[in-house]
Amino acid sequence: MQIKIKKLLSDCVDWIEYGLRRLYGKPSLMKQFIIVLILGSSLGIFSAYTMIRSIYNIGKNDAKKEFMELQHINPLELQKRNDSIFPIENGKLKIKN
Repeated sequence: MQIKIKKLLSDCVDWIEYGLRRLYGKPSLMKQFIIVLILGSSLGIFSAYTMIRSIYNIGKNDAKKEFMELQHINPLELQKRNDSIFPIENGKLKIKN
């Protein structure tokens, strides 16, 4: 299985290299150095950006959890029930005389 994957990867690299050489020809050593430098620096900047952004988002989510959200206190709705002393009918208190 590993041999198949290695062969597939090497074939992909060869195909990409052939396509680039066909388009641009063989670049000089200075051009190769500049290309590697540009690609390396751009990937490094992107990596640093994603790491800093993820650390910032972690801190932002933690700050939201630290502070409690204040809300209005809603009054409790007590269950209306019939009592032996004061029976309730249709939501109105009925007092026996």
